Amino acid sequence: MSENRREFFRVIFDRTISGEVSIYGKNLPIKIDNVSVGGLEFNSPIDIPMHQKVECSFNILEVSFSIDASIVRKATKNTYFAYGVVFDIDQETSSLLFKQLNFYQIRQRKGNNLV
Repeated sequence: MSENRREFFRVIFDRTISGEVSIYGKNLPIKIDNVSVGGLEFNSPIDIPMHQKVECSFNILEVSFSIDASIVRKATKNTYFAYGVVFDIDQETSSLLFKQLNFYQIRQRKGNNLV
């Protein structure tokens, strides 16, 4: 049995959510698989180098987030790349994101429409 080494709980979305990553002065659309206070996982057709600094933008229950991050994991899939990023996040944003993820997870467990 594998041990969970994550510091923060992670919300895994039933369907990917849309977001953007800012890199090289451009905003690129991404599909986000999951989010925690520490980072997120996303898919993109764009080949981004490891350790690249990016800015991730997304909404959780109508609250917008724009958080600086770094690419820490990269995997090649059939027609896209899967990335893991770690956030460089301040305490205020971290608290707000934690709150929104908690609300989202509660609604998800209750089966509420989250679209």
